[in-house]
Amino acid sequence: MKTFKKLAFAAVVLATPFMAQAELSAMDDSALATVTGQDGISISGSFNGSIGSVVYTDGDANGGSLRMETVAFTGFNISDSAPVLVDVVTTDISGTPTQQLQISLPTITGQLSVGAIKVGDTSAASIGSLAISDMNMAGTTVKVWGH
Repeated sequence: MKTFKKLAFAAVVLATPFMAQAELSAMDDSALATVTGQDGISISGSFNGSIGSVVYTDGDANGGSLRMETVAFTGFNISDSAPVLVDVVTTDISGTPTQQLQISLPTITGQLSVGAIKVGDTSAASIGSLAISDMNMAGTTVKVWGH
């Protein structure tokens, strides 16, 4: 009798996925067009990069240039607990409700550094370096829409 109960239970467990799919039906294009997402998406991560050099050249008759070498941005982190939020919002533009893609930036920490600053040609000695820290773009919102 125990074996029969175990077999019956196993049959029910194995048949459950098929019963759950029994009520599914295909949606036509008009029905599918009315379906919308409700929650948006979140993005987090760690971003690093580098630029070999940034050169400013003065275009007047005396010429001259300023060269920043070994430009790097490191440790730009967006945490999972405060991600970039992407959502669809509706804003009134000139009396017309307009749907927009809204991208909201959280606190993004990181550093930007320039390893060498040179005046003149590439063989010139560096006059120093540059570091930018505690950059914060929290509260920035970007909205995108068609017109």
